[in-house]
Formats: sequence, structure tokens, C-alpha cells
Amino acid sequence: MVVLSSAIIILNNSKVVDNFKNIKNRSSLIKNNVFILIYLTLLLLVTALPAVLVAVNCNKDNKLMYGMLGFLFSDIYLLQWAIKKFILNIPGYCKL
Repeated sequence: MVVLSSAIIILNNSKVVDNFKNIKNRSSLIKNNVFILIYLTLLLLVTALPAVLVAVNCNKDNKLMYGMLGFLFSDIYLLQWAIKKFILNIPGYCKL
């Protein structure tokens, strides 16, 4: 979800595309896109980081694969974790 929303934000901003076409003026490129970079950083921290932490801590055998899965599909991963942990109350599931 993070990757998809980031791509949509960047592609919908016409200044981003125009700035990359005129890459010679790098200072204006950075100045015009600083807010987008801040937003994307906050988006990653708020959505992907908790999913990656849960994925890595709940799956001790294959941390890398589940960490990437949690990063790419953070919302879906946290939803399935919450359903299994709190709604279905599966005994012994992901002791944090």
C-alpha cells in the first residue's frame, strides 16, 4: 500500500515530472519536492514500520521474507494479524 500510494502521489504531481525533465537545475528539484519527500517519509514510518516490526517478531524462522511482505502489504498484513490475534484468539499465535 505504501508503494502504491507513493507512486500515485508522485505521478499526480505535475511539478515532479517537469522537474525531472529539467534535471539540470537540481536546487529547484529539491526545493519543489521537499514536501512530497517529507510526506512519503511520514507515510513509511506510520504505516510500514509497525507492520515490518510485527512481521519480523512474529515469524522468527524467516524474518527477511515476512519483513518484505509486511513492508509491501502493510495494511493487509496488520489486518490479518489483528484478526488472528484479537478476534479469533488463536492460542499461542505471535507472542510479542
